[in-house]
Amino acid sequence: MELDEGDYLVGAEVVPKEGLMLSMSENGFGKRTPLEDYRLTARGRKGVINMKTTPRVGKVVGILSVKEDSELMIITKQGQIIRIDSSEIRKAGRSTQGVKLVNVEAGDQVAAASLIPDTVVPDAAVDGQEDLPLQ
Repeated sequence: MELDEGDYLVGAEVVPKEGLMLSMSENGFGKRTPLEDYRLTARGRKGVINMKTTPRVGKVVGILSVKEDSELMIITKQGQIIRIDSSEIRKAGRSTQGVKLVNVEAGDQVAAASLIPDTVVPDAAVDGQEDLPLQ
């Protein structure tokens, strides 16, 4: 990947052929984009536009590979935590700004977004109980 001066990598994901890419900006905007909207580029290229950024939207702070039934946790720098289903986030094209997901207060910004795993916690190894679903 060839980066210009001042450019930096926000994230990387290993993705299936079909799926959705969630993009989040520092001012609380986000969108889900079908992976098929991203064209493949050759090695050493500049890449493709992921999200239109403006002073109102802010810079992209994270990307996640999501499914229709994924649950997310969004955290701001001042500690506001939002839990949201990915299905509530509008699907939008690759070169769009997205929609407001989090109302951040003045001086606050989105710090991170993470998928909430839907796996089974192996409690049997810890206390002799059977495995329980994560809630």
